[in-house]
Amino acid sequence: MKFTKKDILALILFAFSLPLFLYNLGGFSLIDFDEAWYAEIARNILINHQPFLLSFNQAPYLDHPPAGFIIIALSFLVFGVSEFSARFPSAILGFASVILTYLIGKNLFNSAVGIGGGVMLLSSVWFILRARSGNLDAVFIFFYLLTFYCAVKVKNNYKWIYLAAASFALANLTKSAIALTLIIPIIFLFRIYKIKLKIKEIIISAVVFLIILAPWLIINYQNFGFGFLKHTYDVGFRSQARMMPNLAEIGSSLTFLYLHFGIREWFYPAIISLIGALLFIFKNRLLIPVYIWILILLTGFLTNAKTEIWHLIPLYPILGLLIAFFFFQIAALFMGKLFKISTSRSIKVASLITIISFVVFASKQVYEFKNEVKLFDREKSGLAQTAKMAQGLPEQLYLDGEFFLPQATFYSQKTVILAKGQGPPIDNLIGIVNFGPKPFLLLTELWRLETDDIDKTKYEILSEYKGYVLIRVTN
Repeated sequence: MKFTKKDILALILFAFSLPLFLYNLGGFSLIDFDEAWYAEIARNILINHQPFLLSFNQAPYLDHPPAGFIIIALSFLVFGVSEFSARFPSAILGFASVILTYLIGKNLFNSAVGIGGGVMLLSSVWFILRARSGNLDAVFIFFYLLTFYCAVKVKNNYKWIYLAAASFALANLTKSAIALTLIIPIIFLFRIYKIKLKIKEIIISAVVFLIILAPWLIINYQNFGFGFLKHTYDVGFRSQARMMPNLAEIGSSLTFLYLHFGIREWFYPAIISLIGALLFIFKNRLLIPVYIWILILLTGFLTNAKTEIWHLIPLYPILGLLIAFFFFQIAALFMGKLFKISTSRSIKVASLITIISFVVFASKQVYEFKNEVKLFDREKSGLAQTAKMAQGLPEQLYLDGEFFLPQATFYSQKTVILAKGQGPPIDNLIGIVNFGPKPFLLLTELWRLETDDIDKTKYEILSEYKGYVLIRVTN
């Protein structure tokens, strides 16, 4: 792949956004859910040497495939187990997704559209939130976009289909079902490019895909049987949460509300572009796979009663490219019709206007949400800090109250037992202090000890921070 001067200038422009992804990544505690949960699963990969059999707190974990957790585990291996290393894969692959959005836009349309799409993505608040957290979304988006980019490049060299197959397998191995939404857009893309793969190329691609995906499926099927496959299907397709959307009120649906909140001021340009770009669909047939891609994703989200705001992130880069395409086309028409300049010059001017407008608009939006994405947050949670003090201590660790388990498990680096999950009389604070298997450690809150008037001779405080305490119960 040859880099042009435009590519280098685009990379320099995007490089200015790196602090948005990387600054202060380790400055604040991993949160429940899902950061501390996922980080503990990744840590267990290193402990158990089992990359395909995931576990959390001594129990199997089957909700998601292993690729994202393996990547976090590799980050732990390189940087050590920390908040920074838990979030680093999301941050660096989130930034790489911006570059991929540019490359897709450039290859489908032109460099200005690619830059516009990338700039829109990096200024979408929920994309940055997830790229700065130890979750799976940014990792998935990277492989998702890489698959489509490789499919675009097949027109230049058919060998790109093998990398597309590998990336598609990794996308499925990060978040299973949603990766399948790429299949139909890529089929239409190949028809427009008149790509005809040979049987040999199809077979090799299928083998590459299966070599990457099969070990996880086979090992888990051997251990958990048909129940694993059913659970994977139910989680991936959310088959029990399907519904018929109200088409008459689709604009006020939860999906569009979440989309608005996730991309903020890009929402109305996106709606306008969804309608307006249809004017150019016969002139530029490459809009067809873009529209099909958006339609498939929207259908999936609108018919899912459990759609969450971060589920919509795969829409962001595609909408960004559509907004940039429509803005560029209108700017080029305006330059040509109003100022009567040549087509080549109007394209150059429209490109410059598009890039400047998008950068200014994005800069304003980033400035407005900078505090929401924890760029300057130095918050260390009380539970995390007190749980750390349990590391290396020999006693069993219990967790009292309703607060979440993952932070306690990750930061203590111990198996944690929920007191409320035990039978009477040790399913509450008074009961476990009086009748629990002594000596043992207990994570709780100071006010609970005081409210329940727990006898201070029965325990010693090992750590206290922001109202949370780690105590050793001995009497």
